[in-house]
Amino acid sequence: MKTFCIFPVMSIITFFEITKGFNFGDKNIDQFQYSFHDASVPPPFHRSYTITVKSDSVHIIVSSYGNTITDTSLASTPEKLKNIVSLLDSGKVKNSKLAYNDGCTGGTGENILCTSKNVNVFSGNVYHCGGKDSGDLAGDYSLAVNAARALIPDIEGLMKR
Repeated sequence: MKTFCIFPVMSIITFFEITKGFNFGDKNIDQFQYSFHDASVPPPFHRSYTITVKSDSVHIIVSSYGNTITDTSLASTPEKLKNIVSLLDSGKVKNSKLAYNDGCTGGTGENILCTSKNVNVFSGNVYHCGGKDSGDLAGDYSLAVNAARALIPDIEGLMKR
């Protein structure tokens, strides 16, 4: 009789572990980095960028095929970084194998990297191409990305330079 009780409990625990995400709040993250890699478009329209959020600063680099267009740093606060980390948890961001990229080229890519004391504690990427996603970044990471983008006044203007 006890044997039958173990399997449902184990299944519930396994399901909970799979769906809850990474638990970023327990990792003492001191840096969040988001990178967007633009699609293959002509140079005047191509914009890739990296936003790095630390407890005291926000840094953005915008480039077009390796040529830096904007390199800007702004002051920030520990609360803003903490908010982004909590949004990663809210979005249940985690590593999970996505569909295989079967040779699609020309799409866009996104990467998230979180560090604690210069040690990578989380890294994930996703490649969007042909209506499919491949990579290992899963969950609603857009919550954290949008919060990081919001820390940069006139981010769209920086992209147009």
